[in-house]
Amino acid sequence: MLTRRFSRILLGAGLLGAAGYAFAPHLTNRISTDAVVNSEVVRIVSPIDGLADERLPGPGTVLAAGVATPLVRRLVAEDRELHRLAHDLALVRAQAEEARRALAELEAQDRALAERARVHTEAARARLAAELAEARAEHAGALAVVNQASAELDYVRTLYAQRHVAAVRVEAAESALRRADAAAEALAARIARLEVELRAAEAGLHLRDGQNDVPYTVQQRERLLFERRLIADRLAEAVAREPALAAALAAEEEAQRTRARYDVSPPADLLVWERRATPGAPVKPGEALLDLVRCDRLFVEVSLPDLAYSALLPGQVAQVRLRGGPELEGTIRSIRGAGARNRAALLAADRPVEDRGQLTVEVVLPADAAARIAREAEGGFCGIGRLAEVSFPAASGPVAELADRLGALALRLRKTADWAVDLLAQRLAARAAP
Repeated sequence: MLTRRFSRILLGAGLLGAAGYAFAPHLTNRISTDAVVNSEVVRIVSPIDGLADERLPGPGTVLAAGVATPLVRRLVAEDRELHRLAHDLALVRAQAEEARRALAELEAQDRALAERARVHTEAARARLAAELAEARAEHAGALAVVNQASAELDYVRTLYAQRHVAAVRVEAAESALRRADAAAEALAARIARLEVELRAAEAGLHLRDGQNDVPYTVQQRERLLFERRLIADRLAEAVAREPALAAALAAEEEAQRTRARYDVSPPADLLVWERRATPGAPVKPGEALLDLVRCDRLFVEVSLPDLAYSALLPGQVAQVRLRGGPELEGTIRSIRGAGARNRAALLAADRPVEDRGQLTVEVVLPADAAARIAREAEGGFCGIGRLAEVSFPAASGPVAELADRLGALALRLRKTADWAVDLLAQRLAARAAP
């Protein structure tokens, strides 16, 4: 009888210890089982008309950071603007090359004309100098003739005074002197004219060509100067347009590649959560292609009674225990009241059950949570959608102190229950022994 009573006592103590052990966490923490591991979805849509790529990645595939993945290709390329820009650039380059060639030819022709003008000027100066020397020699001869005519006139006048000659001889001598003086004056005027022409020739002007003050070669050089200016203006315009057209052509080629196909190169590793387009099927602009998630930004959405709102603060630490999985330490990111609308974000998993009067708390998990939840990167989907149990620390104050004492009492009851169970097992083993 005593043994049965002791066994019943031990059994009751064990039950009380088990109950205390199970109830103790609820005294020191706020625990919710309405929690699910979640992640925001990055939806990729098609910007162009075309066909979905035959190798469109399926669910569970990891898109590596910085690696381009083809998603859509266009059937017919739109390249009219590309051809127009290429034609304009080729035309501008041809115009620039032709202008350079024309300038080179004009430079050569100008050098030839400059040489001709130099030779002509030197020849004109030499000719004028020779004519001037000739005129001066003739003028010297004319002066000698004047002197001789003057001497003859004096001699004839002496003979006329002695009545050896008639008056006609005197008149003839006077006439010869006047002719000699006129010839000398004409030669003096000619010398003055030649000196003027020589000074003008040395200054680059020619006075023997009617209305033209410069030779034909100089006139041609002036005409070439105007042509060179016009060609230089066209060359400058072509040189200025060439870089702009080259940049526009490069931009159009890049845009052509963008319009011809659509590739995605994520900045971080992304996991394909859902493939929303069929490989090889036609797609339109705005049509969804893939839903992607980032496994390094997981969080847990938890539902709690609205009475717990004042006991929680963003930044607090929460313990997350997955059902059948490890325990993680997270941080409260946001707390939304029971009457708040759900945020308009695409989520990979359904939110926990949110009955009336329930808070929605988001707990951010560590960056390595996916590796700890799901061992394999592909096929495990980073553990998104797994149910969890989240415990939050209770508020401080008298209630927390009472909860700590009850927790300590529950711990003692647990130890007592463990001792009682061990003792009962020993007694049963001893009684069963032969």
